Amino acid sequence: MRGNESEQMSELSQNLSRPKLSDAISALRVPDFRRFWFAGLASNSGGWLQGIASPFIMYEMTESGTWVGASVFALMIPMAIVGPFAGPMADRLSRRKILLVCEVLLATIAVSNAVLWWAGVREPLIYVAVNVIYGIGNGYALPAWQAYVADLVPRDFLMNAITLNSTQFNAARAIGPSVGGVVLAVLGPAWAFLGNGISFIVVFCTLLTLPRTSPSPLADRTDSQLSQFAKGWAYAKTQPTIMTGYLAATFVAILGGPLVQVHLILFIENVFEASEFRFGLLMSMYGIGAVVIAPWLAAFGSRIQRSHLLVGSLVGYGCGEILLASTSFYWAGIAGIFIVGCAHLVMATTTNTTLQLRVPEPVRGRVMAMYLMVFTIGAPLGSIIQGPLADKFGPQAVVLVMGFCFLVAALILRISGKSETYNFKD
Repeated sequence: MRGNESEQMSELSQNLSRPKLSDAISALRVPDFRRFWFAGLASNSGGWLQGIASPFIMYEMTESGTWVGASVFALMIPMAIVGPFAGPMADRLSRRKILLVCEVLLATIAVSNAVLWWAGVREPLIYVAVNVIYGIGNGYALPAWQAYVADLVPRDFLMNAITLNSTQFNAARAIGPSVGGVVLAVLGPAWAFLGNGISFIVVFCTLLTLPRTSPSPLADRTDSQLSQFAKGWAYAKTQPTIMTGYLAATFVAILGGPLVQVHLILFIENVFEASEFRFGLLMSMYGIGAVVIAPWLAAFGSRIQRSHLLVGSLVGYGCGEILLASTSFYWAGIAGIFIVGCAHLVMATTTNTTLQLRVPEPVRGRVMAMYLMVFTIGAPLGSIIQGPLADKFGPQAVVLVMGFCFLVAALILRISGKSETYNFKD
């Protein structure tokens, strides 16, 4: 009888440890995180309404890839500049309060874009200036947002919550551009900007329903934020896992960041010669790929070594870009962007999860701020370089070269052994 009970317990243990697709949404069973997740989905979908409208109006006003790249540069560089202040702030102050203030600021800026366009303002420098202010607000919001996830779920749910948070960002890439393409074609860019403004109000109202976070043990520190940021950087430099994450993010930001922000509008205008709706569909395919791969990654990704996920994602990114750039057939481009979307979610989720599991709570905000700074420096740097190159050589040639560079980057991480630093016990 005891033998039968032992066998039954062993079988039960195996069943519990065996990953299931239902495990992909386990963190959504936490009510606070569930509300935060759906509000974030609404807000980030709205953000992509603006994300598709901004390069569209810039190209419409200037017909220049350089100007499109400059607008991305103006949006993201301020996010990097405020990082040394935003990271320590997310460690010292209530992350919920930071987000409440930022949502109001970002809503105001988004509505201002709509008012400017309705008023007939067609000066690209004005919209670049607005992007600078928008970037500052986002720069303070993003580290607090990433770190706030850990405040809402128990540690056992953290990996799944981070995966779902990354999935939410990328699901918005599917929803926002699809809706944005229709809004652009039917109502015009001002309504896309207005939709983004409304989405920030949704998050603001949701945050009011979430519990207030406990005071940080760093709240009473008197040293400057820059000093605290320097200490966070000093810690990060001693951790090979964190530095590998930053290196991988650098590859993705510089080589792949300009793809959506700069090149896709050039592909639509100069390669595929398609409509605004097809532009929205092309951009949304990035998010659709992420959404399709997300349930598999959330349920089964923990059974695959993180180093393999990291290297494989860079290879996938490169193959997707090469496919996009190798043809003028629109639907082949759709397939290429789908592959890139899958690869981006795997890379972002693997790296984000690895960092959050590795980093201690007192420096979480600063480590994540530095991670985000890699993107906010790398992506505009890539845009300001790749935009003029696309004007001179064409977007297909530039994206093709970037695709091969991704394959080289994957090889570097694999041969150097840096990817192996991801394989630690939780």
